[in-house]
Amino acid sequence: MTGQPVPACGRSPLGPRLSAMRLGRRATLLAAVLVAVAGRSWAQNATPIFHGVLGIRPAVGTIEKNVGIANIKIKRWDLVLDPTSNGISPPTEQIVIAVGDSERLVVQAGSVRASRNGKRFSFNDPKTPRGVRSLKIVQYTRGCLGLACYKVSFALVKIDLSTLVLESPVCTPMAIIIGDDDGFSGVQLARPGLVGSKIRVQSSCNDVNNWPWLS
Repeated sequence: MTGQPVPACGRSPLGPRLSAMRLGRRATLLAAVLVAVAGRSWAQNATPIFHGVLGIRPAVGTIEKNVGIANIKIKRWDLVLDPTSNGISPPTEQIVIAVGDSERLVVQAGSVRASRNGKRFSFNDPKTPRGVRSLKIVQYTRGCLGLACYKVSFALVKIDLSTLVLESPVCTPMAIIIGDDDGFSGVQLARPGLVGSKIRVQSSCNDVNNWPWLS
């Protein structure tokens, strides 16, 4: 036989070179993963710096009258972005619906679907035991006086509205935060006569002096 010399232990002469190439590829892949993770962390932890306007329309809900745990369903509230905003991207940015001093109801980045024309965005989680059950954001241009305007609808379940157990009406701060943009307003909530399980979102209100999610 006149074959080529066989390396010790049956290893290919290209072994060291292949190992170096594999290590290089792994290092490149790891670096890409770290960059992607870092980018997601920044987006999800971004603090709103562009403060838009949230327009309130009447809505209804229900409440467990002895403990103050409530469900509310909001339809077609107006979200008008700050004129200096760089825009929103609901499919790629974390969305937070903030209610009062403590409720921070999160829709994780990547959970929202966009329509083909990029003007409608939707999220549904019908089995969630608490938080945002559904969310719809629709961009509109007719009558929009700002940089960009949206109609926002959402359903919240098992949120803390315990102030309505002993007091009505109450003025509660609410905000929709999308990435580094938000729209916020004081919202007047009422439980007629402090009896029964029905609650109402009546209108906007102005006696809220601070916005706790901005601190």
